[in-house]
Amino acid sequence: MDASVVIERIDRIVHIVAANPLVYMPMIGTWLITELYFIINREEAYGHTYVMSTGIALIFTSYIVSPFAIKDVYWSLMHLRTLVVGLLFFYGLFLVVFGIQRKFPGILAEFFGDPGHALVPCMMVVLYVEENIPFDRLTFSVITGPVLVLGIVKIFRRLTAKLRYRVAG
Repeated sequence: MDASVVIERIDRIVHIVAANPLVYMPMIGTWLITELYFIINREEAYGHTYVMSTGIALIFTSYIVSPFAIKDVYWSLMHLRTLVVGLLFFYGLFLVVFGIQRKFPGILAEFFGDPGHALVPCMMVVLYVEENIPFDRLTFSVITGPVLVLGIVKIFRRLTAKLRYRVAG
């Protein structure tokens, strides 16, 4: 893939976020603050409550960009826009139900409760529905990049805390 295409997509997404801070900053800010909380408090893990919270965020985001909230856009059951909004809703519903019922083992609750797990699909769907940013691997990579960087920092901090505990103990 040509670097200029990646840079152009990053630039376009940054400009969209800057032009619409009331749309995107709540998602980004919630992710960043929650991620920093877990980086600082490295001994704390996500649980089923965070899985449920992730699901709730996905459900509300799907409603905000659905035909129920956006009336002036053509919606069809066979259109990709409708499909991605519906998938986001049902995925959120799945997480809420499984979070309430505590159906995930610890490692899966850790994965599905991660704050980036809410940010990535929400940003993908909102950028696609609102701004016609392609729903593709490139967009996924651009959005996932910062999530992975902070995720690696968080994992590193947790591992060093466990190593310190074992060495001291």
